[in-house]
Amino acid sequence: MDYAKLTNDLREANQIACEAVKDSDDGGTCNLDSCFLQIPRARETKVLDAIKAAGLYCRAKTLWGWIGRGYMIKPTSGGQGDKRTKAVEAMSKELKQRGWDVTTYYKMD
Repeated sequence: MDYAKLTNDLREANQIACEAVKDSDDGGTCNLDSCFLQIPRARETKVLDAIKAAGLYCRAKTLWGWIGRGYMIKPTSGGQGDKRTKAVEAMSKELKQRGWDVTTYYKMD
């Protein structure tokens, strides 16, 4: 597992997400949308360190019912409605293109 690559990819995906929504309106439904990242057989402490080093936050690896075990991460773009949804979608798309197993998690508040 290349934790430095994870940090770099998360940092760059977050920048892309923030750029994608910099002029967006934050209307719409308040939500808890996030990227759900799964990395089987990786050391949880090292993954959490990589997430933190990328400037992002994740409390712990969690089990989310039908999705499975993974890391719930949101971009630092701000917003709680449409802006958050668009940022999460941009971040998830970028991480997928970089080869990570990520799902866009949608949840209205």
